[in-house]
Amino acid sequence: FIVAQSISIIGYIMLYFLFVPGKPWMYIIALPFFSFGIGSLFTIMMSMTADIIDIDELNTGLRREGIFGAIYWWMVKVGFAIAGGLSGIIISVVGFNPELATIDQQSAVNGLHAFFCFFPLVGTIIAIYVMRDYSISEERANETRALLDARKENQTVSTA
Repeated sequence: FIVAQSISIIGYIMLYFLFVPGKPWMYIIALPFFSFGIGSLFTIMMSMTADIIDIDELNTGLRREGIFGAIYWWMVKVGFAIAGGLSGIIISVVGFNPELATIDQQSAVNGLHAFFCFFPLVGTIIAIYVMRDYSISEERANETRALLDARKENQTVSTA
């Protein structure tokens, strides 16, 4: 997680410097870096969620992946809703006027550019900070899975 998001941070920093008016192709240089972070985020988070579900089952005896999945995707949707709501506010804050040509409002374009790079960068740094103490290693996840499999095997033997 931390490595993938660090690559994303490199992309956001590159994007700030490569977002050059009149040269949209330069944006493509940064795209793989921050896209890697965004794309890997969903893959890694679902894997981490599965590990947490296994630990929860080990501790409680209940398999509650539906609850964890619902909370996870609800939070994703809340994040998208907040981002959608903020987009209008940000456009207003930077003073963008859709009736003017972009070249006539460079300060608004600079503001949008800063928001487009700054918010994802800060959010990614916060996510890395929050996840820095995530303690479920591959070894611990495999041990948890083995304990659950042994528990299920014992339950199968005792009910047979």
